Amino acid sequence: MVGKRRLGPTNNNNPRQEECAINDSVASVTTLDGKRALVIDDMGAAVAIARNMLLQLGARQVDTAQDYQSAFKQLVQRTYDLVLCDFNLGNGLNGQQLLRDLRHIQRLSYTTLFVVVSAERTKDIVLGTIECEPDGYIAKPFTQGDFKNRIARLMEVQRTFREFNEAMDGKSYETAFALGEQIINNQPQYRSQALRKTAGMLYEQKRFPEALELFERELEKRDQAWARIGRARCIAEMGDTGRAIAEFEDIIQAHPLAIAAIESMAICMLREGRKRDAQEALIKSLELSPMSTDRQRWLGDLSMDIGEMGTALKAYKAVIKLADGTLKETRKQHETYVKAIRKAVESEGDAKIRAEMIAEGRAHVKFAMKKFETHTELLNYNASMFRALEKFNQDKAEEAIAIIDATIQRHKDALAADPEMVIDVAEAKFFAGDRPGAEVLLRKLIKDNEDNKALVERIRAIIDTPVPYYKRVFITEMNRKGKQQYDQGDFDGALQSFRQALNEYPQHPAINLNAVQATLKLIDAGKRSSSALVEAKKYLDNSVALEPEHPEFNRKQAFSRYMEKALKKA
Repeated sequence: MVGKRRLGPTNNNNPRQEECAINDSVASVTTLDGKRALVIDDMGAAVAIARNMLLQLGARQVDTAQDYQSAFKQLVQRTYDLVLCDFNLGNGLNGQQLLRDLRHIQRLSYTTLFVVVSAERTKDIVLGTIECEPDGYIAKPFTQGDFKNRIARLMEVQRTFREFNEAMDGKSYETAFALGEQIINNQPQYRSQALRKTAGMLYEQKRFPEALELFERELEKRDQAWARIGRARCIAEMGDTGRAIAEFEDIIQAHPLAIAAIESMAICMLREGRKRDAQEALIKSLELSPMSTDRQRWLGDLSMDIGEMGTALKAYKAVIKLADGTLKETRKQHETYVKAIRKAVESEGDAKIRAEMIAEGRAHVKFAMKKFETHTELLNYNASMFRALEKFNQDKAEEAIAIIDATIQRHKDALAADPEMVIDVAEAKFFAGDRPGAEVLLRKLIKDNEDNKALVERIRAIIDTPVPYYKRVFITEMNRKGKQQYDQGDFDGALQSFRQALNEYPQHPAINLNAVQATLKLIDAGKRSSSALVEAKKYLDNSVALEPEHPEFNRKQAFSRYMEKALKKA
């Protein structure tokens, strides 16, 4: 399931991100006087050249690293005034991933300048690097003079904001706010940067009205994309997602490469229940910048939630590739991927393609178990479930069910502790044709979690729709769409949506009752004759028998009484 997401932080309102706007004075040899620097590059010659230039600028100490792992270790162990990092770090890793990981564990001081150096020109790499919020980006090739001037400008900005950044490191946010206001009021050349930093800090502190005021102060002077994005985010966090979406759409039209605006719009759409629109926005943002592990994972989760298994598999596979060898690599990424393969197998109608997917899943389980030698119970569980799928694909349903039952016994402790695992096993039983066994598991889960209302409602929805996962997703989506149309007064459209859902599972209790309600509304509105009561009665009869504790029981009883009187009268 896709959880609630908060807008930001990204480069468009983060206090660290800055654009240098100062004079072009030539760097003096004391630019880095007494500073400690780190040069990261997988090319030894490039390391030596950069080190010499930094020493010429007055650096006290210049350490070096030639790969992701050694650089990460040094940055975690000590604080540097300047980090000069090449994009390509060898073994498929890069400076963008290093910077993301340092941000993830909050190990990069606000007082540290992190500058990416790169010869890359492709749009996705450039946009992705900028999105990671480096303090500077230097494109290769460059002259020694250009390099020195660029570093000098960055250091001048850093000196101006030194006390502000120290307050941010110390989490002294009121002090940082006061210092930001001083720069805004007294140093006009840095006004825009100070507004951006201070507004970003307020936003991260969830002081949205105050942040909004600062973003609007900037927009009074000039139309800046970052200020427009910040304003729209504040509007969204203050509750007006509809207005925020409209603002994001305007920003994207003017700035098609504004990834932060596209992602923020996706979050707002998700809050409004517009899952497919949110997915479309996420795909667009990943086309521009595909190297975000978090965004790929979000796309995978959202695609699973709406039943688009192909997109989900592609996204989860990208997560594994991007996280490989980095701090963000986890066993759970592999567990999620193989589970998604299993769900995709259930949605595939071609036995040959199913066999290929099962083989891929089993191979990846073996790969992951070799990579992660401990705590592999879920991977072992998935291996067993793939064996069950293989038997089912060979038209051996009874053997598939026997494997699932054996898996339940083998992993009973894990199942007792994880409701999601029980739901997964039940869904596998539904797919294999063991509906009674699936319902036994789910009803026990309800009994064991009576106080968890959200979980109980979800389990009841699965019991009410005993079909494979991908079909249940479609049925849920059509029901949601029909309810939305009903609330908007489009009763005919609502009835059509309910019918599409019922085509997949005609006995669904809630959707049949929804169809009854929509039909009665059409009769009341004069758009159907009283003979449509027969159609409404058919929906009522199709609904499965309900137990008194079922949430739809009372509604069905009320409709039954109403229909009995209405049909007699007709």
